[in-house]
Amino acid sequence: MNQVKIFKSLFKKDSQTIGAQRIEAPSDFDPDAYLKLNVDVRDAGVDPIQHYIDHGRAEKRIYRFPPLKYAENKAFDPARETVLLVTHECSLTGAPVLVYNMAEVLSRSMNVVVLSLGPGMLEALFEELAISYVPAHYARFSGMHAEHVVESLVRCFKPAFAIVNSIESQLVVEPLGKAGIPTVSLIHEFASCYPDPPSLFKTMMTVPQQVVFSSEITYKDAVRFVDDYRPEKIHVLPQGRSSIPGKRVKDEPALMEQQRLRSILRPDVEHSRKYVVLGAGSVNYRKGVDLFLQCARQILSKVGEDQCRFVWIGQGYEPRKDAAYSVYLEDQIMRAGLTGSVEIIDETTEIETAYELSDLFLLSSRLDPLPNVAIDAMFFNKPLLCFDKTTGIVSFLERAGLKDLCIADYLDVEDMAEKASRLLLSADLRSQVASQLSMHLADCFDMERYVNEVVALVRPVPIAG
Repeated sequence: MNQVKIFKSLFKKDSQTIGAQRIEAPSDFDPDAYLKLNVDVRDAGVDPIQHYIDHGRAEKRIYRFPPLKYAENKAFDPARETVLLVTHECSLTGAPVLVYNMAEVLSRSMNVVVLSLGPGMLEALFEELAISYVPAHYARFSGMHAEHVVESLVRCFKPAFAIVNSIESQLVVEPLGKAGIPTVSLIHEFASCYPDPPSLFKTMMTVPQQVVFSSEITYKDAVRFVDDYRPEKIHVLPQGRSSIPGKRVKDEPALMEQQRLRSILRPDVEHSRKYVVLGAGSVNYRKGVDLFLQCARQILSKVGEDQCRFVWIGQGYEPRKDAAYSVYLEDQIMRAGLTGSVEIIDETTEIETAYELSDLFLLSSRLDPLPNVAIDAMFFNKPLLCFDKTTGIVSFLERAGLKDLCIADYLDVEDMAEKASRLLLSADLRSQVASQLSMHLADCFDMERYVNEVVALVRPVPIAG
């Protein structure tokens, strides 16, 4: 900082001497930013403008931070407190959708600023809410940019506190701490899924004033790698059920999409197929689509080759492009004789139609903290099966008294297929499971209560409903 001040004074005192050279620098050149963004120049102690003229321009060095852009909150009320919500991206997936729902709830009683560190289809929907939406995608992988964005937001909006969602947003945590903003971090991920868990999870677990895990299983996984956290500031709170962003009235496109899903899940030509088994999530190894297919093969052998249809909904199935996973799934479907029984389709805004048409939901993930699709399926009274030790849904099913019926041994495909077949062949058993789920769901997965509990950790006065 002293160095920057010295440079500024030199420019003033000797402007005639270097004036001709200074003209060559862009009019928006920021010496402070140039030194921050180019550590080697700062460490060398050279004149930032002269360095840019001589070297930086040719090297295409960044000489200023991007201007802070945001969609104005027309409902901004100076009498209200302001909360900053941080999402790592805006894809139509679990963590960003949670931020969208939290913003919706909080905007009823507070000024809400949503900082997005990545793009996605939710961006347009965030801009429709009564909030200030700030896209700063350049800050997701740059600590220097993250610090600048936080400093700018604090000056502009003066948030009373911040909620940082996902381990992928961890670069903003330390700048928020330096700015004196009380912060809650929300951690949903399994630490063991990352190549360097200690460095990544330590910041999110030690710097914020409070830390919230969505499930006991993810908390226990994280503490294997981080041992200098304070247990008293760790909380386990299952997130509430998220509504589907952008869900609208049943217009023509929605009705057409619903009809398309019906033609896939229960086509008219397949009168003989009694049961539909559903799976959902991005098509990747962690989600266990290959395990879903293994289960499908074994269920057919138990229930009848022409009795079941298996449908997986999620983005990423591209056998002609993805040689790491999709191509093997396509081959597995063919070699297992599942071509006529299995469909893998892209994500849809009308997934509720798929829940309605299905008989069973298989959560085949190897690791999946507390997936929204699983929560939604249970709210549609669909029995859900999962593997033990793989997801936070396990503890919920145990509390609901459904361990024996709905939890298969760890990655034991035979056990899951056996349990699934038993449920498919017994309408009474499916009804029993649905009844037990309904007694526990609303109390456990309530979004408004979840938001209140998170906010209360840094702001003891409850928010209005």
